[in-house]
Amino acid sequence: MKEVKFILFSVFVFVSSFLVAQNSVSFFEEHVDFRIDSNFFCINGIYSFYNNSNEVVNQKIIFPFDIKAEMIDSIRIIDLNRLKILQYNNLEHAIFFNLDLLPKDTLDINIYYRQKTSIENTYIITTTQLWGNPLEKAFYSLTTPKGIIIDSFSYIPDLINIVDGERFYLWKKFHFSPQIDFKILIDKAN
Repeated sequence: MKEVKFILFSVFVFVSSFLVAQNSVSFFEEHVDFRIDSNFFCINGIYSFYNNSNEVVNQKIIFPFDIKAEMIDSIRIIDLNRLKILQYNNLEHAIFFNLDLLPKDTLDINIYYRQKTSIENTYIITTTQLWGNPLEKAFYSLTTPKGIIIDSFSYIPDLINIVDGERFYLWKKFHFSPQIDFKILIDKAN
């Protein structure tokens, strides 16, 4: 665990150096859909960035994982404005990629990946603090099939519903500056 925290701290320092240089770019919104079944924890998110400058900005984005990047499966990054797949490089517990943001423009990025389901399934959100501002909006949803039992969440859901035999959880956050990561603990015995 100490190794993971050191690596994440190193990533934070790396990210911070780029953010200071590119402070005209803001990360202001995310919409993330999670799905957990007996095999995979899937993450499908849309992330919104804004370039407040009058210049085109090339921004390096580091996207962290709670586990080693080599254990992540099916990574896909799409620039939704240009409908273009973005290339990325692996770090030990993260990937990084570049965004080109037009002056005074918003850019939406879709990132999808999956990892093996474990008892503790973590989505890292505390790194949003490095952007210097809270997320204006952050919406999260989780869908689980009937056989998956949730033991606990690091954030209490705003809504729980059953749709077509699956459980659906929803979180809505505004002006969100997360102090802890998003954790979903499941009962692996079922």
